[in-house]
Amino acid sequence: MSLHPIVLGNSLMISLVQAFNDHSPLFFVLAVISVIIVGISKSGFGAGLGVLSLPLMASQSSINEALAILLPLLIAIDLVGLRRFLRNADWRILKLVLLPAAFGMLLGYLFFSSITPKILSLSIGIFTLLFLIQSLVIARLNLKEAKPFPWLGRLMGGVSGFTSFIAHIGGPPITIYMLREKVSPMVYTSTLGIFFTVINFGKLVPYAYLDLLNFNQLATSILLLPLVPVGVYLGFYLAKRISAKWYYIIVQFFLLVASIKLIADGLLA
Repeated sequence: MSLHPIVLGNSLMISLVQAFNDHSPLFFVLAVISVIIVGISKSGFGAGLGVLSLPLMASQSSINEALAILLPLLIAIDLVGLRRFLRNADWRILKLVLLPAAFGMLLGYLFFSSITPKILSLSIGIFTLLFLIQSLVIARLNLKEAKPFPWLGRLMGGVSGFTSFIAHIGGPPITIYMLREKVSPMVYTSTLGIFFTVINFGKLVPYAYLDLLNFNQLATSILLLPLVPVGVYLGFYLAKRISAKWYYIIVQFFLLVASIKLIADGLLA
């Protein structure tokens, strides 16, 4: 019985070495960038930046493999900031969006094989770009923007659950609602942190049932795991030192970058 930990340790080491040898150096360069980007996304900037992580990694692997490698890392990133998220989240918003998000994930599971990443990317990109144009028009004309209705939160929560399940791009839809709430940067960050913690844990069983998760991909995730705190704390560092006005300007800028990237992926992929 005393040999079991040694055997397990040897098996893990063999899997880690195999995972390292199975991928090119370019894969790991892009994977490192992807993990840091996702970590920064927990500061709130990632509503736009976060959508770049999957395409970067998938450029050197399959979409399904990139989805499987990123999921444990997303969960690890969520756990790093969880205590801060719990302390500062807006639970009124979470009560509004989490149940629709669960329904969106169920739809994502049912339609996983029939919705292509190309169609999904194009749809979310166009939708996000239209929202930004509307926000710009309202700001330029000095129009008074109405307080968002609860149905908008439920709708964006559902869309975010769906797109997150299909392709880890749940950031833009829920950000559309969160920007209208005009909460402080820390509340904004923490609310989204709890939201995606629940969603990412909720993906584990369905992903396993869809045969997306296996031990080799988990070994690749473990190799990238030490990078998780780097992006998270870099994002929190930036969020603390930027005023609320500039914080949301930066969020909207990255959301614009994300919408253009998603539309390009949908048209050119």
